[in-house]
Amino acid sequence: MSIRSMSKSMLIACLLTAIPATSAWATHRSEAEQAIEEAKAAHALAKTAGVASAETAKMIENAEAIMPDRQFTKAFELATKAMKQDTFAVEQAQGATVDKGAEKTANEAIAAAEAARKKAASVNGEWRDTSKLIGEAQALANSGDFAGATALARKAQRQGEMGYELAIREKGASFPSYVKKPQ
Repeated sequence: MSIRSMSKSMLIACLLTAIPATSAWATHRSEAEQAIEEAKAAHALAKTAGVASAETAKMIENAEAIMPDRQFTKAFELATKAMKQDTFAVEQAQGATVDKGAEKTANEAIAAAEAARKKAASVNGEWRDTSKLIGEAQALANSGDFAGATALARKAQRQGEMGYELAIREKGASFPSYVKKPQ
């Protein structure tokens, strides 16, 4: 047996012992199935209250559709998001007290983030994840997590501001003489 094959065997043995054989970081099938059932129950309550949305029904449908592909974590996330949105809609319909101050703060933060994103985009300085963060903030606000929505929106706003500043600062910059220009 050569040294090379022996070192490969030892490396594989080390990796197999270092990496756990269980999928502790992934969601189990039963967790995803339970989340889908809870989302269906929340959607049924939302239908009864007259506040069911097609968006949450589609999320539940998508979660069920990806189960045969063993995408349990994604199915769990979709079902949980749908359940939160339907539960929030039912609470609002039943007159549950919603912290209007927190809701207003979140909506203002999202609007400010969108304005900062557009400003950065106007000078080609928009960062890759800014609009994604704004979308996630809006989704959190829709599900009633106003604190989380505000935090994400503020992060997106800061990215927009920094993108604008960076684009303006580099506007007149040129390549050093030792850098070859692409042809």
